Amino acid sequence: MALFRGPVRDLIYALKYSNAYWAVDDLGRIAEYAEGLGDYLVEAILVPVPLHPRKERERGYNQSALIAESIAGRFEGVRLRFLLERIVDTRSQTQFNRQERYRNLRNAFSLAKKSVIDPSQRYIIVDDVFTTGSTLNACAATLRKAGAKRVDVLTLGHG
Repeated sequence: MALFRGPVRDLIYALKYSNAYWAVDDLGRIAEYAEGLGDYLVEAILVPVPLHPRKERERGYNQSALIAESIAGRFEGVRLRFLLERIVDTRSQTQFNRQERYRNLRNAFSLAKKSVIDPSQRYIIVDDVFTTGSTLNACAATLRKAGAKRVDVLTLGHG
């Protein structure tokens, strides 16, 4: 939606690293004003990128889930489903190059227990930042393997 600079970067970092729950509302409002986003989301199922349970316990929340919840609540006809789980406790991606990021995430995700994929539905994976796409690609591969035919992505920051 926006370059990962300035206020957007500050909001995402505040949410991700400083427990700034207030930033979720600001990020959601930015999404509301993103041109064409409402049309992009029509009848989609938002799927937040999961954190490993250890990481989520440490942080106390999953920032991608909070962002997806905020966006789903602002657009009609958008649903939220927690379809993925992180089954490998991978190292942080921040210090890796593109190739190392892909390797680090190999087999890191699985379909959540009792989740069912409807091939006729459109799924949008939601994450905070798009860097190399390795996390989103790993999540998309998991959804496709489970039967999803239409998988897209939505991130708040990129670059």
